[in-house]
Amino acid sequence: MIKKISSKTNARVKYAVSLKDRKNQEVNHQFLGESKKALELALQNNLVSEVFTLEKLDLPDEIIQYLVSQEIIEKISNLKNPEGVIFIANYPKYKKDNLNKILYLDEINDPGNLGTMVRTALAFNFDAVVLSKHCVSIYNSKALMSAKGSNYSIPVFEENLDNIAEGKKIIVSTLSSDSISATSLPKLDKFVLVMGNEAHGVSEDALSRADIKVKIDIQNIDSLNVSVAAAILMYELTK
Repeated sequence: MIKKISSKTNARVKYAVSLKDRKNQEVNHQFLGESKKALELALQNNLVSEVFTLEKLDLPDEIIQYLVSQEIIEKISNLKNPEGVIFIANYPKYKKDNLNKILYLDEINDPGNLGTMVRTALAFNFDAVVLSKHCVSIYNSKALMSAKGSNYSIPVFEENLDNIAEGKKIIVSTLSSDSISATSLPKLDKFVLVMGNEAHGVSEDALSRADIKVKIDIQNIDSLNVSVAAAILMYELTK
């Protein structure tokens, strides 16, 4: 279904703009996506409800596409130079059973780091990325750009560590003196890898639950970016 919108004060435009705010996303269980590639991935997962576009697209009939001006695209977009395709997508519904290899992100603040780690978890065939209560949202525009659509192919959801850890080894990334080297990690079929906040590391709560504490052997610097460290540890756990 194709409709035209010419006013920036149109109700659907206002609603789309409102989805830039995390609270409105959580209330409505919807978020904004941008670009043709992201739209393609969201369509494959049956998440798209409405599309704002500068030109007609070949979409299923049940999806409303609004033909709009560049001015309206710029009002809705989170980007300085929007591609011209913005869509409203529904929160995906995930099955939370049979998750054996989990990346748990403990109060990650940077959306770029979050998106990168989601993408890397998919690359290393993890079953899910689970976020602690105070993590940045995966539906943050910068997180979505960094994830590059990987969030449509791997479950990403918020949950308490205790609720996902049963029957799994909890591996916590920390620089504490009793940590083992990443190269000494045992081969495990079921585990939760915990990565901590960029500035403060893992929380005391997560640390107290660790079955294995692990660190990466590095030289010349004190620490690595959390997304880089996560990639190294995911590789070591799955190689």
